[in-house]
Amino acid sequence: MMTEKELYLSKLGKRIAELRKEKGLSQNELSYIIDCDKPNYRKIEKGKRNVTVGTLLKISEALEISMSDLFKFE
Repeated sequence: MMTEKELYLSKLGKRIAELRKEKGLSQNELSYIIDCDKPNYRKIEKGKRNVTVGTLLKISEALEISMSDLFKFE
């Protein structure tokens, strides 16, 4: 059973992946833009990495959305 933290990170990762795909970017491209190595970026999308605010800011800027848009998930 997932903890609340694991569930939240999983939802956030899925949301980031969804937004990335809408922008037509690969994981490789987005990881390069935000200066994050691909294995760590993959962990973000899988909900296996606790993301810092700084990294979330880089992701939102790269996707040209607000930080609050990253958290619009159910």
